[in-house]
Amino acid sequence: MDLSALNNQQKQAVTAGLGPVLVLAGPGSGKTKTLTHRLAYLIEKKLVPPANILALTFTNKAAKEMRGRVAVLLARFVSATEQLTMGTFHAVCAKILRHEIAVLGYGHDFVIFDSQDQQKVIKEILEELRVDTKRLPASMFGALISRAKNLLQLPAELDLGLDSPLREKLAEVYARYQDSLFKQNALDFDDLLMLTVKIMENFPKILQKYQKKFVYVLVDEYQDTNAAQYRLLRMFSEHRNLFVVGDDAQSIYKFRGSDITNILNFEKDFPEAQIIKLEQNYRSTKNILNAAQKVIELNPEQKPKTLWTENPDGEKIILACEEDEQAEGGFVARNIIKLATNQGTGELEYETDDSQKDNDDKPSFSILDRFIKAKKMQAKYSPSLGSFGRGLLPQLPKKHEPLREFCVLYRTHAQSRAIEEALIESSIPYQIVGGLKFYERKEIKDMLAYLRLTLNFRDLVSLKRVVNEPPRGIGDKSYEIIRDFILNFKQDEKSEKPDKSKKLASDSPVLRLSEFRSAFAEVTLQRKAWHSAQDFFAVLGELTEFNEKSALSELMKLVVRKTGYEKYLRDGSEAGESRFENVEELYSVAQKFGNLPWREALSEFLQEVALISEIDQKDESKDAVTLMTLHSAKGLEFDNVFFVGLEEGILPHSRSLLDPSELSEEIRLAYVGLTRARKRLFLVYTHSRRVFGNWQISQPSRILKALPRENMEYRGTAKEHFSGNDGELEYEVT
Repeated sequence: MDLSALNNQQKQAVTAGLGPVLVLAGPGSGKTKTLTHRLAYLIEKKLVPPANILALTFTNKAAKEMRGRVAVLLARFVSATEQLTMGTFHAVCAKILRHEIAVLGYGHDFVIFDSQDQQKVIKEILEELRVDTKRLPASMFGALISRAKNLLQLPAELDLGLDSPLREKLAEVYARYQDSLFKQNALDFDDLLMLTVKIMENFPKILQKYQKKFVYVLVDEYQDTNAAQYRLLRMFSEHRNLFVVGDDAQSIYKFRGSDITNILNFEKDFPEAQIIKLEQNYRSTKNILNAAQKVIELNPEQKPKTLWTENPDGEKIILACEEDEQAEGGFVARNIIKLATNQGTGELEYETDDSQKDNDDKPSFSILDRFIKAKKMQAKYSPSLGSFGRGLLPQLPKKHEPLREFCVLYRTHAQSRAIEEALIESSIPYQIVGGLKFYERKEIKDMLAYLRLTLNFRDLVSLKRVVNEPPRGIGDKSYEIIRDFILNFKQDEKSEKPDKSKKLASDSPVLRLSEFRSAFAEVTLQRKAWHSAQDFFAVLGELTEFNEKSALSELMKLVVRKTGYEKYLRDGSEAGESRFENVEELYSVAQKFGNLPWREALSEFLQEVALISEIDQKDESKDAVTLMTLHSAKGLEFDNVFFVGLEEGILPHSRSLLDPSELSEEIRLAYVGLTRARKRLFLVYTHSRRVFGNWQISQPSRILKALPRENMEYRGTAKEHFSGNDGELEYEVT
């Protein structure tokens, strides 16, 4: 085998003898190349028959790429690749269970339930137990059951640190849930791991069969393994032939159950292990790598590595401090246009709109106000001038460099809103990875539906969307009756009773919700649906009668509270909190209309949202700027990376500030973000930011204190935060 394309450390890993090996692979160090060459080397040198090799990954994409590369390397051994057992942990366990699950009483033809199927089963159980699902929602039980299974805890063994009443209720729901799955001959995603482990632990002959089969085990992204995966690997590595590749500095999935101690304690588990470090980086410039190295050194507990590269120094990292999130979005858009049109990365000139000089105390926070301004200016200025007036963001020309090498990274999806607005205004196509565009997210669409119904209860599109969201027991048949009643209802202005014999005319007067509700009391529905429908329209009545002088943001807060939507979203899960943060981001948007009565403000707001929804879908070109969270970015790389929101409370996240282990993971998240960049890296923070509708003074992230001054170039007021020659920032993190 030709190993000339490998560096010395990679060769050492590829040609290592049998026995346990830990390869600590820094970002951009050729991890996949090393792993695939190791596989091919074992087979070509006849150290291990291909049928006795197990290779495990965390994604189907990684497994497919690995198999393809090995096939190329072993072109002379056509059947070897086919004999390998290779795939994700879950896929391999499912394959094992198809053969062995009968010992647990299941049939070999079991089905695998997805998360929606899981929720349906749990909801039925909660109904049987008469559990208050508003206080204890099904999604919360689902998340807790998943956590228990990842820790290999059965209902009788629960130890999640919960208070006694909740622990007892969870144990009962969990037991019934497992019994229901068993009766349906079904497994959920977590069962694939847990039940495989249980079989291996309780049936020694089956374990011995697989220990004999899997003589050599290779694992990618070892730092991401959880308790169940770790236990399985320990049992399968009876021969001590365990080759793992990972990087503790990129362990960022604790919320999914990953346990960083698995990689930190590898030498304790295997004292005879060879430890090989891949420290040469082939991805980033020296400036970017130096900054990343300084940031990860903030982590107190780690396996030290010193990343280095033969790449050039490259351009200095740009650290910018902008006024707020709107200016942050503008900074990103302007620099993308400059780079995409080969204008370099020189300092940007900021212009102000002369028409706004007398309104400096009225900041703009709209969804589309900038876009609308741009459209108005198009009527005054020829598009050939390449400018739509002072204070507006520049437009991306039709002829430009490809955009696929531009990426914007942020801590949470809620941060995307201001970035999206700036990109839309500048006509820069984008795509969101690991999330939906802000105004396409389900929770945002639900909120908009409620707001539209507040103005017009006859909006059947919105009514159908939320009349049973959160679940109220109003099914499709009940909705159809309600729909028909609304369609046939005509208000008689001279009478308190409506004329039900005539359909609504197109020129009918505005219908009063109060009179509609009086007539609606006569509708024929099943008892539960009738009460729920009456309550639903009663809530709409309260919203409609909200104090006319109140602000739109206050109405929004009332909507989420009165409709039960806040409790519905905030179900105790990580995803639920993320969805509610997105809803709260709407409060920030509403501030643009702060001086208007809510009814007038809502009318304008909904009109602008309707426009942005249409424009948002106009250009879905694959050549687009990528927006994503840091958790979605691991394993990817781009020439140009904009890393935004580097402020205390965002990164590190506010939930991590009192927990050293959580804070360490936030530092690792920042490290992952920095090392996604190949050529250019822009770091951005703000003076202030509107968070959930309220202005907050921002404090630069403590992570910025570690940045080496010699590798930096400063923009905006970031210059003022640095002093002397030591690179220290002029602030203290509390």
